[in-house]
Amino acid sequence: MSDWSALLLKSLDKTRDMPESRYFQLATVDSSGLPHNRTVVCRGVDENQSLMWVVTDTRNKKVAELKGNPHAAVCWYFAKTREQYRMTVSCRVDTPNDDSALCLQHWDRLSVAARQQFLWGEPGSERTAPKKSLIDHSANTDVLPDHFCVLTLLVESVDYLNLRGNPQQRQCFEKHQGQWHSKELIP
Repeated sequence: MSDWSALLLKSLDKTRDMPESRYFQLATVDSSGLPHNRTVVCRGVDENQSLMWVVTDTRNKKVAELKGNPHAAVCWYFAKTREQYRMTVSCRVDTPNDDSALCLQHWDRLSVAARQQFLWGEPGSERTAPKKSLIDHSANTDVLPDHFCVLTLLVESVDYLNLRGNPQQRQCFEKHQGQWHSKELIP
């Protein structure tokens, strides 16, 4: 386990009573070089392999952006502990055709309400009946849809900032030849 992942797991543990602590910002770049940022839900962390997981719909723009350029940035702020993690990551997109076991594992962990969101229709398409509920209660949420996918984020570097205390603490963690190295920085 790297030092940064121990810090992250500690932050997650200290904020486990706050559902919003599972949300972070994921920034990608489109084919024109324009940045796009959105909030996503962390669906798991593997501290030994420096991996994080997010689930999404393959029809979302971020999937095409990540297929075109797998490099992305994460910014994760924990208000309760006043800690920020800025990460550079490379992303792999896995659909049921690529890794059905991984997709099914993540699908099975989702609540019925979260699964129903994948059955609403294409993200970003116009809503023709705005007052009508998007939820189709007859839809089978046990079946993994083809457009479900898992984003596996491989963490390549971490810039950690703790805003508590004076002076504040900032550390940079980088991986070189398979080993994590850290250095203290001026905040």
